[in-house]
Amino acid sequence: MSFQTMFRRFDETIKLNRFDENAELREKRDRILKRLRENLSITFEPFNQGSYAMGTGVKPLNGDYDIDIGIVFNIDRRSHDPVTVKGWVYKALETHTTRVEWRRPCITVYYQQSGEAIYHVDLAILAKDPYSGALHLAIGKEHSAAEQREWQPDDRKGFMAAVENRFSGEDAAQFRRVIRYLKRWRDVHFSSEGRAAPTGLGLTVAAYYWFQPTKSGPSDDDLGATLALVRIIHGQFTSAWDPSSGQPGVRLALRFPFAPQDDVFARMTNQQMQEFRQRLAKLIEWLEEAQRTGSTAPLQRAFGSDFL
Repeated sequence: MSFQTMFRRFDETIKLNRFDENAELREKRDRILKRLRENLSITFEPFNQGSYAMGTGVKPLNGDYDIDIGIVFNIDRRSHDPVTVKGWVYKALETHTTRVEWRRPCITVYYQQSGEAIYHVDLAILAKDPYSGALHLAIGKEHSAAEQREWQPDDRKGFMAAVENRFSGEDAAQFRRVIRYLKRWRDVHFSSEGRAAPTGLGLTVAAYYWFQPTKSGPSDDDLGATLALVRIIHGQFTSAWDPSSGQPGVRLALRFPFAPQDDVFARMTNQQMQEFRQRLAKLIEWLEEAQRTGSTAPLQRAFGSDFL
């Protein structure tokens, strides 16, 4: 069996379908939207976002599925406090499940089974400018001080459209597969707790900038495409000073290509960055070993037991 056949089979095992292809996810989303419509006196426009919307999602190893939805209010943000607007959504949903949390960038609804989260839905609350149509994200917690509240420019819709149109045909399919491979590698080799792991958004932005379709003869070469991308990402780290330790370090600074154009890896510490770089180097070793020897063992070490 060729590596390409194995990669395609691995992708079928780990990938998550988009919202419109997944009845259970649609049901969770639609229940929340129904509750909002019943309990809000103001209208809103929902949209799917995140990996489910872009077709880059992978099945979580911990069983906690993360669903992302944008809730857009047609309001003038200059006349509304962002925390107040988030409060409309929180109050409409606070008894929808046994656990609804107010987080700085979103409102999160958890669905639990036997005390364990099996789904959580992140609701990003946005205001649509009545003149330009630009979106701004409500930032702030329930009791945040005034300086911790803001309407942050947000063009995640623009990014999703750019990802959708980045490549076409078989190149687009390989692009999404490679993103899914990197997400599963991340899930296997980093803790899901805290911020030690590079985010799925960060890996997707890296692929958006640096992925190049790769073929071996007339066929796709997912191993070669993944290796080429990981080499580029690893090569983008630069020296940086760590003020907390007073020591030099390395960082990967990567700007989101649309508003708010922030660094998608900014929340990782220099120590976490160092571990990220080291694990990328190890991934390169495994991919090169597989390419050199024809052995599947290094690919199983890289991507876990689902790579068969």
